[in-house]
Amino acid sequence: MKQISKNIILLAICIAFSFSCKKSEEETKPVVVKTNPFKVTITPLTTYQTIAGFGGANRMWGTQSLKPSEASKAFGLNDNQLGLSIFRVRISSNKSEWPIIIEAVKEANKYGVKVLACPWSPPASLKSNKSDIQGHLLSENYKAFKDYINEFIAYMAQNGAKIDVVSIQNEPDWKPNYESCDYTADDFINFLKAPGQIIGAKLAAPESLNFNQNLTNAILLDDEASSKIDIVAGHIYGSGLAKFPLAEQKKKEIWMTEYLLNLNTGNAGAAEWKTYSETAKWAESITMLKTVHDAMSNNWNAYIWWYLQRYYSFIGDGEQNTTNGEILKRGYAFSHFSKFIRPGFMRIGVDVPANNYLKITAYKKEAQTVIVIINPEAFTVKSVQLNGLTPNIATAYTTTETSTLNKKNLEVINKTVEMDIPPSSVTTIVLNN
Repeated sequence: MKQISKNIILLAICIAFSFSCKKSEEETKPVVVKTNPFKVTITPLTTYQTIAGFGGANRMWGTQSLKPSEASKAFGLNDNQLGLSIFRVRISSNKSEWPIIIEAVKEANKYGVKVLACPWSPPASLKSNKSDIQGHLLSENYKAFKDYINEFIAYMAQNGAKIDVVSIQNEPDWKPNYESCDYTADDFINFLKAPGQIIGAKLAAPESLNFNQNLTNAILLDDEASSKIDIVAGHIYGSGLAKFPLAEQKKKEIWMTEYLLNLNTGNAGAAEWKTYSETAKWAESITMLKTVHDAMSNNWNAYIWWYLQRYYSFIGDGEQNTTNGEILKRGYAFSHFSKFIRPGFMRIGVDVPANNYLKITAYKKEAQTVIVIINPEAFTVKSVQLNGLTPNIATAYTTTETSTLNKKNLEVINKTVEMDIPPSSVTTIVLNN
């Protein structure tokens, strides 16, 4: 489970949300049906970012790692599979732990999934305090740590496990009481400009706790340091969901590489996950989906959830009344993005009415257009009309608290597709020319 101290930062953000979820169990809100036509125009000539993928993380500590049967559910594209296209793993500071993740990485490779590897700390011997916890990487050991990362990439490759992207440091601006390392902007710049280079994988940085643009922009404004990184990466704990103009100007991909919501169940003395209603859990899943929508709307290229196998996540781990290896409702909800919007799709324009209740993004690749519609409201939005395209076939998939990927073939009339969007739902519409 994610460390308890990380959940503390989420408590203030989520406490009001948790209260509202519990309250919804005590009183049923009336469903208000909106009857006015809701005209949405897709503008395929208005283009934004190219999608790198949607993913989740391996379990980072201990000996548990994703098994082949779980990997097929996580990465496959068939029925009852989630289609994740990015897999995040840990670069252990102890070489003896490297073999633990080989099988999981190889399984991800089989499905063409990009693998992102992140260190939580350099080896303790290279740090100021000789510990895996806090401290900083000594400047005289910059090259040694680059060599260590290169050795990890090469070791994995020798064992048939390909690493596509490596990070320099997980959450360099967070000082927890577990495995970590402190970096300032100057530390990153000096590290990147120091002798030696990381080879065999793309490089991501700085993976700030809340996508701190001051930290990231300092690196991007140094031309030499900026030239060393391919991906601007960060997390969204507490804040950070915003446009990133300098990263776009510098033509860097923007990846959200970690986030979790778990109804605060990681906090000491908190209620257990199994005590919450499905209504409360689904409401939090809708909140998760809105962060994915916001990330895409901000021109970000990738979104990676925390552990993909956990009781509050995409695949059950056997805890809190979940079945180990069973896909959970939250996983199916996330698959509305991950399964249908594949790497290489480009986000395109969407024009919506002024009284917009919905969260809508659209994506296109070759003859296929995919539209994701999140309705966070407690009412049905009637007669949502999609215009601006010329589809021959239109298929909708809808997930609510009580239905999962409910498939419906839509009529195409006068180049328009129309359907009702139910309350508290996510719908993916696939249009093929």
